[in-house]
Amino acid sequence: MSSRTLRRYLSCGAVVGLLALAVAGCGSSTAAPPGLTIAGPGLQTGKPPWPPEYQHLAQRLHEIGIPAGGKETFHIHAMVHIYVNGLLSPLPANIGLDSAKGLESSLHTHDSTGIIHMEAPHPYRYTLGDFFSVWGVKLGPAQVGGLTGYGGDHLHFYLNGRPLRDPAALVLQKGDSVVIGYGPDSSFPHKPSTILLTEIEKGEGGLGCAGAKPGHHAKSCLASK
Repeated sequence: MSSRTLRRYLSCGAVVGLLALAVAGCGSSTAAPPGLTIAGPGLQTGKPPWPPEYQHLAQRLHEIGIPAGGKETFHIHAMVHIYVNGLLSPLPANIGLDSAKGLESSLHTHDSTGIIHMEAPHPYRYTLGDFFSVWGVKLGPAQVGGLTGYGGDHLHFYLNGRPLRDPAALVLQKGDSVVIGYGPDSSFPHKPSTILLTEIEKGEGGLGCAGAKPGHHAKSCLASK
């Protein structure tokens, strides 16, 4: 083989190699996007369901620095649904509420509906990462507890029906609906019903609490317990 032919062969091989890399790159939709992964003691990394983790709750609350509950003037709600292979995995009740130790986080749940309560003495930008820290479940752009991987038959995140990147950094707004699905993207609803959010804002959710209205104090869900 002449040196000219050899150079041409190597050049073609390089082009083929680059094309293969490009195709692989274009098809790598399952690559995890960059984003925040929460840290802290006691975060669960097993498979769901995940109970509220109380043993290290006080330490995690200190680390994330969310406001203490009590005398709420800021009171909003959001909702989280988690689906695993098409089946709803309900959030547990009393996330952030350890009655045995008298510990009440301003970010918490009361039941298994998926409604998150955010009650504070002043407005605060709670994040989804804060909520999972309070819960005690590891959360990142390609991890929820022991569920890992992004896209394909793995994790998908949606906010109000639209794809969500960097879920842990999401600042929760009043009425937000967050959906986390593990499995094929078509196996779970991206925008499930939020009628329970509407009811709780009107004080019709069964807890006797409601969101804050302009110029008024919020009615605490904790005070009604």
